[in-house]
Amino acid sequence: MQTEMSFLIDSNVIIAAEPFNGELEDAHPAVSSFLRLAAQNGHHVFVHPATRDDLAETSDPVHRAQNLAAYKKYITLAEVDVPADVRDVFPDPAGPNDQRDARILAALHAEGVHFLITNDGRLRKRAARLGLEHRVLRTGEAAAQLAAWHPDAPPPPPMVERLRTNELDTSQTFFNSLREDYPGFDTWIAKVKKDSLARRAWVIRDNSSRYEALALVKMMDTHPVDRGRPAIKLSTFKVGDTAGGKRYGELLLKAVLRWAAAEPGRPGDMFVEVNTRHERLLEFLTDFGFAYVTDKGSDPDEQIWLKHLDPPNASHLNGLDFHIAYGPPAIQPGNPIFVIPITPQWYDDLFPDATVVGTMGATMLADTFSTPKAHGNAIRKAYLCRSPTKEIPPGSTLLFYRSQGGVRGDGSIVAVGVAERSHRSADPIATIELSFKRTVYSAAEVAAMHQEGKAVLTILFRQDRFIEQPWPLTELVERRVVTSWPQSVVRVKDEEGVAWVQQQLTESL
Repeated sequence: MQTEMSFLIDSNVIIAAEPFNGELEDAHPAVSSFLRLAAQNGHHVFVHPATRDDLAETSDPVHRAQNLAAYKKYITLAEVDVPADVRDVFPDPAGPNDQRDARILAALHAEGVHFLITNDGRLRKRAARLGLEHRVLRTGEAAAQLAAWHPDAPPPPPMVERLRTNELDTSQTFFNSLREDYPGFDTWIAKVKKDSLARRAWVIRDNSSRYEALALVKMMDTHPVDRGRPAIKLSTFKVGDTAGGKRYGELLLKAVLRWAAAEPGRPGDMFVEVNTRHERLLEFLTDFGFAYVTDKGSDPDEQIWLKHLDPPNASHLNGLDFHIAYGPPAIQPGNPIFVIPITPQWYDDLFPDATVVGTMGATMLADTFSTPKAHGNAIRKAYLCRSPTKEIPPGSTLLFYRSQGGVRGDGSIVAVGVAERSHRSADPIATIELSFKRTVYSAAEVAAMHQEGKAVLTILFRQDRFIEQPWPLTELVERRVVTSWPQSVVRVKDEEGVAWVQQQLTESL
């Protein structure tokens, strides 16, 4: 199997790779890691003539000369014509920057490279409009994915830890950027620490116990648009600059939403105040069902974003949009249901935060879950298998059946997901391109799946919940969900089985 991949880097990546006047860009560690891993493992890194044109616009003549010299270190990709569908995602008429971005996207669109590496939020959004979002990575994502793709020693597992707010160590450097952004931060955080009964805190630490991510929640606050009702306030949500590509944002959000799903009497809405300069946070919030509702006061740069936590009885949304808007957890009835068999090894990699680990119902302590791989952290995941199933429609409900040590019939459904996209292909490059941003599989594991030209089904999905009391095979057969031990992906077709699954999912909320 060909495992060599090609990456197109933009001007910001080139600049970040090269110190100027003794100063390093914030993205330098991630860029250096990516370039080192790419070189070590035989991958190809390209630049585009449009990037050269962009670097030629650098105002400082000394810096401009350095940037152009750095550009020449890389192989240049050939230009291709910009097709109409690429031009359509840019303004008309397009300015010089947009024209250069269009040329770069045209190369990706034409399959000139497998992936584009950029931290440019606008370019990422335009790639998404072309259906190329899965082939565009930030520098941190690229470094983390290559590390997972070529594992040596697995990194120590991170852990989400719930604290009382009075236990927070606010002397850590993690809080410095918050102090810079928000005058009066120290006065506010002192109040938060004293108000520990009304608030919740979650942190992720590194090996030295330094904070790498933090979420703070005020359990009851005034609703930002409906003053007669309360709402949960996500008062702080921050992932440190050193945690790029580790999916700590999703890991942290899972902990917060898992708490909210189980918290009795909590308000039905959650909101967060965001400055518009935090583009990556706004993109993240949008991906998980938060929507802009109003400005904070008279400043349009300070916005309030809100997420509904309680699904309505009826909705016009499709199954995937319903889950994004109200979950996780949130399953819309009426969508196709599939049982996905998964071995303990892949289950542990894909769902390391599982609250339930088998048919006996063994559970982990709440809010203290860990993972050895970045995409185990994520809500958005990919699962690869050799199932002959050709397609799983977006919005389908996925029931993950965890087998037990290879013993036939000794397994249970313990996890639930919602399908985003699926594709079955015998082309390993097609599998890599679709799953690379989300996969927990190494290059060798993907190669093994494609041995002898075998086709692989890639399922992109979102984690919804774990089944706290697992559904064992005997009950699945009795309830007509399956007819026997599932050895491949199987759709639940029996009306009685469908009704039983939907009832169980409704009652488990």
